[in-house]
Amino acid sequence: MKTPSTFLFDLLKRLTKSQKRYIKVQAGASGKDYTDLMEAIIKQEEYDEIQLIKDNQDANFIKHLSVNKQYLFDLLLKSLSNFGEKKVEDKIYQKISASQILIEKGLFVAAMSELKKAKKLAIRYEVFEMQIMIYNIEKQLLSNRQLKNYKHLSIHQMYNIETEILKQLTNTKEYWYLSQQISQFQLKFQKIQNEEQSQHIETIIQSPQLQSISLATNFKSKIYYFQANATYQFLLGNIEKAYSINTQFLDLLESNSDFLKLYTERYLSTFNNMLIDSLIIGKYDILQEGINRLILIPNRKEFKNIKNIESRVFRQRYLLLLNWSLRQNEFEKVLDWIPDIKNGLDKFGNKIEKQHRITFYYLIAYLLFQNKKFEDALHWNNLIINTPNENVVKEIFNFSRILNLLIHYELDNHSLLEYLLSSTPKFLKSRRTIYKTEKLLFRFLNKLLKTIDKSEKRVLITNFKDDLDRLYQDPKERMVFNYLDLRLWLGRL
Repeated sequence: MKTPSTFLFDLLKRLTKSQKRYIKVQAGASGKDYTDLMEAIIKQEEYDEIQLIKDNQDANFIKHLSVNKQYLFDLLLKSLSNFGEKKVEDKIYQKISASQILIEKGLFVAAMSELKKAKKLAIRYEVFEMQIMIYNIEKQLLSNRQLKNYKHLSIHQMYNIETEILKQLTNTKEYWYLSQQISQFQLKFQKIQNEEQSQHIETIIQSPQLQSISLATNFKSKIYYFQANATYQFLLGNIEKAYSINTQFLDLLESNSDFLKLYTERYLSTFNNMLIDSLIIGKYDILQEGINRLILIPNRKEFKNIKNIESRVFRQRYLLLLNWSLRQNEFEKVLDWIPDIKNGLDKFGNKIEKQHRITFYYLIAYLLFQNKKFEDALHWNNLIINTPNENVVKEIFNFSRILNLLIHYELDNHSLLEYLLSSTPKFLKSRRTIYKTEKLLFRFLNKLLKTIDKSEKRVLITNFKDDLDRLYQDPKERMVFNYLDLRLWLGRL
C-alpha cells in the first residue's frame, strides 16, 4: 500500500494565523469542505491518514479524500502566491505574464510597455535570469514584425546586451560554485582536520575570483565572495579576519537599500555571524552595540515581511547574552534574564526551532547550576533529558547527562547518584566515545561518595584538580570544558 504524502500536512503546519485567515476568505462559503479538511489536518501532531478518516467519518471531505487533498494543496499554493507583499522576482514575473496576455490579445504596444516596467525592475535589482526572459519576448515581437512603428533597440544593441547578461550569469555561477564547495566542506567537517583537507580548501580559496572582489561583477557574486572568504577564515580559526569580512559585507548591504531589501535573509545570517565573531574575539563593546541594533530590526521596514522575525531576534539576542555571561564568568546576570527567556519560549512556541530550544535549556540549566540554584537547574536540565528525540544538537543531550550527575551530587541525592554513575557511562558509550575527562569524573564521584573523612576528600579533590588542569591542555579533551567547565565546580567543593 502506498504511503500517503505529507506535503499538504507539512505546508499547513507552516502557515501563519494571518495566512490561514486569508486562505479561508479565498475559499469562501463554497469552500467549506476544504477549510474543514485544513482544520482537521492541522489538529494532528503527525500526519496519520487512517486516524484522519476515523476522526472525521461524517465529514464531506472524506468521500473523495485524495482529490480534496490535492485541491486544497493547489488552493494553498495559489492563495499564498497572492498573499502579502510580493518579492521583487514576483513583481517582475507578474509584468512578464501581463505582457504575454496582452500579446495574445494583439495589444503589442501595451505588451512592450509592461516589458519595459519588468526590465526596469530586473536591471535595478540585477535579476539577470529574468532579463533574459524579457529580451526573448522582445525578440519574438520584433521577429514577427509586430512593432513596425515602435522605437526599439537595434539588433546589434540587443545582441551586446544579452551577451553582457550571459557574462554576468556566468560570473555569478562561478562564484556560487566556489562558495558552495567551501560551505559544504564546513557542514561536513566543521574545521580543517588534516593536511589533505587543508590543501583541498587552499586550492579553492586561491582561485582568482576569491582573491579579488574586483572580479565579482555583480552584487550576487559579491555575496558569494564574502561568504566564501568569511567561511574559509572561520575554518582556519582566524575569527578576527572572519569578523572583518562579515563587517565589510554588512556595510555593503547597509549602503544599498535596494539590495538590503532583496537579501534580508543573507543580512540577518551574516549579522548573527558577526556578533558571534565579536563574542569569540572579545569585542564586547561592538557586541553590545550589535545586540542593541538587533533588537530594533523588527521595526525596520526592510525586515517587515521576514517570517518569524520577532522570534528570530529573541533567539539570537538571548543566546548571545547567555554565552556572553558564560564567557566572562558573570553567571548572576542570567537570573534577571530567565523570566523574559521563559516568556519568550512560551510565546513563540514552535517558531523557536528545536535545536535552539534545547540550547536554551542547557545554557540556562548550566548557568543556574553555577548560581547554586540546583533545583531550578534540575528542572531545566530535565527538559532535555526527558526529550525523546536526540537527532539535533546531540552533544547537548550527552553533556546534559554529565551536568545531571553534578546537580544530584549538590542536592545530596546520593542514592540516585550511585545509580546514575552506573547508567550514564552506558548511555554515553552507546552514542559516542567517552572522553578521558568524563571517565575521570565518574571515578572521582564514585570515590567521593564513599569517602567520609574530610582530609581524605580534600586529597581527592586536589588530585582531581591536577588531573583536570592536565587534561585541559589536551585539544582532544577541550570539548568537555567548552560544555561544562568542571574546574569551576571543583573550586566550590
